[in-house]
Amino acid sequence: MKTKKTIKSLLTLASMTVLGTSATVAQQNLGAACGCPSTTSRTTQTIQSLAQANGVWANLSAASYGGEITGNLTLTCDKIWTIDQKIYVASGATLTIEPGTLIKGAVAPSLAAATALIIERGGKIMAPGTESCPIVFTAAADNLSGSYGVANKGQWGGVLLLGKATNNLKIATNGPFVPGQSGKLAVADGLGVIEGFASSYPQDQFGVATSIPVGTVLSTSPSGSYTFGLTAGGAASGSNASGQNKLTLSASAPAYVVQGQAVSGTGIAAGSTILSISGATLTLSANLTAAVTSGDAITFGGDYPNPGAAGYFSSMTYVAPASGAAPTSGTSGSVASYVGAYYTSTGSFDDNDNSGVMTYVSIRHSGANLLVGSEINGLTLASVGRGTKIENIEIVSCADDNIEIFGGTVNLKYCTTLFGNDDMFDYDLGWTGKAQFFYGMKADQGGTGNVSVDNDNGIEADSDDNGNNATPRSHPIMYNFTLMGNSKAAVTADNRSLSGANFKDGAEGELYNSIIAGFRNGINIEKGISAPRTFNAYQNWTTEVAQQDADANTESLKIKCNTLIGNTFAMGTNAGSTATVTGLKAIEKAQFTTDKNDSLTSLTGFISAFAINGNTNVATTKNDPVPATPLSITGCPTPPSDGFFEPAPYRGAFSSTLGQNWLSDWSYSQVLGQTLGVKACPTDLDKDGDTDVNDFTIFAPAFGLSCD
Repeated sequence: MKTKKTIKSLLTLASMTVLGTSATVAQQNLGAACGCPSTTSRTTQTIQSLAQANGVWANLSAASYGGEITGNLTLTCDKIWTIDQKIYVASGATLTIEPGTLIKGAVAPSLAAATALIIERGGKIMAPGTESCPIVFTAAADNLSGSYGVANKGQWGGVLLLGKATNNLKIATNGPFVPGQSGKLAVADGLGVIEGFASSYPQDQFGVATSIPVGTVLSTSPSGSYTFGLTAGGAASGSNASGQNKLTLSASAPAYVVQGQAVSGTGIAAGSTILSISGATLTLSANLTAAVTSGDAITFGGDYPNPGAAGYFSSMTYVAPASGAAPTSGTSGSVASYVGAYYTSTGSFDDNDNSGVMTYVSIRHSGANLLVGSEINGLTLASVGRGTKIENIEIVSCADDNIEIFGGTVNLKYCTTLFGNDDMFDYDLGWTGKAQFFYGMKADQGGTGNVSVDNDNGIEADSDDNGNNATPRSHPIMYNFTLMGNSKAAVTADNRSLSGANFKDGAEGELYNSIIAGFRNGINIEKGISAPRTFNAYQNWTTEVAQQDADANTESLKIKCNTLIGNTFAMGTNAGSTATVTGLKAIEKAQFTTDKNDSLTSLTGFISAFAINGNTNVATTKNDPVPATPLSITGCPTPPSDGFFEPAPYRGAFSSTLGQNWLSDWSYSQVLGQTLGVKACPTDLDKDGDTDVNDFTIFAPAFGLSCD
């Protein structure tokens, strides 16, 4: 269509002018439209220092590798804010981020200490970015000049929202908690620990304990300050010697030794506190004035965590002198009462839970390891409620799942994932929210930087990682996805489907009016390869009564009016080391066709191939997610008028009609000019967020040229 050619021609011209050079388009005027200074003139400040200056900071235990914002705090756009540890926003606290603000995640000194922003249950993030003034989270090394390559992944952790909405965790099958990818996330029915975190630290938990956590005792935490004693161990490398700032204990520091705590004893300078904790070694705020000998008494003091709160404590190995009294002074490694993980009393889920607002937020170069074999995602939503607003979110170059949802009822709209590893969109543990307008793409394999090494799934749909058929099953309603893979065919041990949408482990849900291209399989539905084929997604999808299970929610997986390009519909299993994908039976083919799904070799105007230099960000082959003419949805489900879904009389994430593109000028694909066929503002040729004389100087030399 003529208008589409015009858009493409403008993009091509801009690409020749900008992307053809060694430097790509910059975003250093981030937030200019709302009065923010250039990022090159902003001073750098840690979020921790701001919280400390405002009296709303608490150091957390060594297990958390971070600290907690305990009150309301605002990040302004006149500074570059640094996340240099795990930053937690406590229950009752709100972190507000102004439009146009830039936040950078620092590289952590170890896997377990990966930097991240975690919104606890009851905490809120208010990040109301706008189309002209988005909020950007990125790597410390990214100066927004456009020169930081998209091949850079996993440079920091990511953003996590933890809520109190429904999940299907059961301690009997999903617990007790084990770090890693074992699927053992539960510490109680309904209460879990985020995947990849190494301990069951309370700030890392999501959901609500609907049963008493295993191995805990109901009690009330002591109030007020307390002191206790431990003994020094033998000098380790750089510790216990005069002039050094490290002190080694006789055993690893117990849970109640926390950062910021006062320390005293022979050789310890007056007023010393703990800066950090690593096993048995403490880093002090001041150098030792004399050598500390093994067996010397070390005294600690501080306020007890969760003062006066009733709940469940994982350890009571030392009896206090009176009921409810604080731990007493002691030596020889005595362990204070009520140490270890703490859980609030049992309760019920809140499906309207509100964790805040995130709009026009870009999260880049994230996905760092928190534990070997388990990574944090670009955006994690765990038991997040429908009171939370998540719209116009972009994930760029993430090393793990781009967006992952663990239960909850949260809704998402206008989401983009670019160049990431693993899955574009992953849901599990009984998520029952809604999603509309989702665009995901990968770069072709190989090339400089090998930007998209894997392909994995566009959508990975689970209901219960351990295949226990737990309820409620995951059942989201999804409309208008466009997912582009890189055609990788070789399976791996951790992903044997490589599908645009892979439904497994009893997943339910509804996927309508979407386009999938460039995957080994278009849509894969897991089914058992031998009887009894129970608790697989296939039993939720098939209309064949003989294949349905009596206790399954029959036909609770609906896949209708989706177009597959260059791939097909498949049935398979994730069991074993390689994928087993079966040919379709006649009844399966009939259901696929009856539900108005189709599989095409190609589609006019639609291109899923994409080649880019991952170091320079220069694209040589660009994709086009917009068909030349709209794909029909006649006889198809249409988005309900429920206040969330929007009318969309076409398949895929984008309309073929000019002016219906929802990608912001500041979305990464637009800034780099890497996506053809869609353009938020065709006149912004230099993609700086404004149409001005600089755009005219690009256009003027080509004035009068044909658009054909």
